[in-house]
Amino acid sequence: MPLARFVNFHETPEPGGGHLPAPAFAVMIARSRDGAVLVFNRFRQVWELPGGFIDPGESPRQCAQRELEEEAGCTARDTRWLGMVEVNDGRTHFGAVFRCSVDTVPAQFENVESAGLSRWRRGQAPAPLGHSDAALLERFG
Repeated sequence: MPLARFVNFHETPEPGGGHLPAPAFAVMIARSRDGAVLVFNRFRQVWELPGGFIDPGESPRQCAQRELEEEAGCTARDTRWLGMVEVNDGRTHFGAVFRCSVDTVPAQFENVESAGLSRWRRGQAPAPLGHSDAALLERFG
């Protein structure tokens, strides 16, 4: 499966009020004292923002908060809607983008999907960093 490439960011109202299709996934830009939280995806072998597919009956906001907890062991505080990201991996997909604060980030965290944690600061990014994640961090990090 090819990695998704960033296409565009759309400043839209939270899902339900815009002209774009419903988001299929959600990501969270979680800010800590040390920078934005990143997880290393075991399957894609890249550093990326916590996020994933929206479950049936789940809102994009609930998804972003759940994924942050599942993939990084962090609890979101003051979650804010930012807009929709458009990506392409051979097909076009739309995802909800949120930002939050986190008070604590575990020193280490691993699970079936995540193989570790890192932080992003402008000019200091772990490699390899996902293309779409890098674009979102440059804009909102």
